[in-house]
Amino acid sequence: MKEIGLQNIWAQQAFYPQHLKTDSGRILQILHRGDWNHQNGPDFLNAQISIDGVLLYGAIEIHTKASDWYAHQHHTDPRYNQTVLHVVFDNNKDCYLENGQALECLQLKHRIDQNKISEFQKDPLLPCLPLLSLCDKQVKESQLNIALTKRMNEKTSNVLSILQQHNGDWWFTALELIFTAWMGKANQSASQRMIQHLQKPFMMRNRNPITLTAYLFGQAGWLGAESSDMNKLEDGQIFKSQPDNYHNELIHRYEYLQLKHGFAPCNPLWNTKQIRPSAFPQIRMAQFSDWLMRCDADLQILFHPPNSNLRFWIDHFSSNASDYWKEHFSLGNASAQHVTHNGRQHTLQVITNGLIPFLFAYGLESHKPQHSALAMDLLEQLPAEHNRITKQLDCLGIKNSSTKISQSLIGQHRQYCSIKRCKDCGIGRHILNLPFMGSSP
Repeated sequence: MKEIGLQNIWAQQAFYPQHLKTDSGRILQILHRGDWNHQNGPDFLNAQISIDGVLLYGAIEIHTKASDWYAHQHHTDPRYNQTVLHVVFDNNKDCYLENGQALECLQLKHRIDQNKISEFQKDPLLPCLPLLSLCDKQVKESQLNIALTKRMNEKTSNVLSILQQHNGDWWFTALELIFTAWMGKANQSASQRMIQHLQKPFMMRNRNPITLTAYLFGQAGWLGAESSDMNKLEDGQIFKSQPDNYHNELIHRYEYLQLKHGFAPCNPLWNTKQIRPSAFPQIRMAQFSDWLMRCDADLQILFHPPNSNLRFWIDHFSSNASDYWKEHFSLGNASAQHVTHNGRQHTLQVITNGLIPFLFAYGLESHKPQHSALAMDLLEQLPAEHNRITKQLDCLGIKNSSTKISQSLIGQHRQYCSIKRCKDCGIGRHILNLPFMGSSP
């Protein structure tokens, strides 16, 4: 068994699912297998499971042997602290998170059909690949439209889940979507945790840039006495920052806010591993503070969007951190001079992962179809995404010319191809209904 094979098995849930129990004897239910993460970090993100009736949300890590948890140094990597289940072929070692908490394990060795293991040992090709040329382009386009609808509905469900967590507050929902998109996927968990520790009235009435920055940095856990500040470089080297005048000003401002308002930092684990310095969480937070100040923190433009012009939204989400950040990527650590602008690629990321899901969901839930239509219009204007999934579906012959097409392809892969739902797919049904498919050889 190779690890890629076990990942494919988990992605397709191709194991005997009856009476699941962890190796510690606790009753296990898989509510959502998670999203396959093809980048650094845990193998499957945003999973939902139940252990002895307790709902858990987090990551799933896959290994052929449980001892690989330590061989790969996951026990010292903060990104893996969100792991809620360790799925292994052979459970040869008890494993623990960085904080010493025992990691629940599901062993699949006796739940997999041994005769089919070889089918999962490499990235699966599309079963319909040899016959795709026999399928009309119109059929393919129709199926991709269905896949896009499912993809957008999936995103809407995620937005409504966030809305529920904020007790129906659309302002906080919009803030979380924009903020998590702004800080990036590598810091999604930390961003979501920090949102829970922000106060809406203070942010909306504050008009001082330094005060707002101090508030955000303080709530992020970067200005406390204990944080002084320990950071990790991409290569794992640890360095300690030396407070300078700007850093000290933020510390003093936040201490005053703590005395006046009783603020308390949430101290989430921020990730800098395998992230470009220009995308480090502290410089991103400084840029976010500038953007939030410019839109007065009321986010009204998101609820009353003036138009669907992509250039307008790129300008809207463009931000420059203060001059201090020209020679810093993190507090107290000088660097070579660089620009403080967040850049076009980053603004597109915020639009794709933050603005569009919000507009689409808000439009559906609030009976404002113009918002949902605006979201789809923006999707069509955004440049195409190119990743492993979109490249794998190049064989469909549909030109990946925009993010709308890219999201269609991703939806097709997630909802149909990766889990072999060929009978439910318009392309699969068309091929299966070809006259010669039902004839004798």
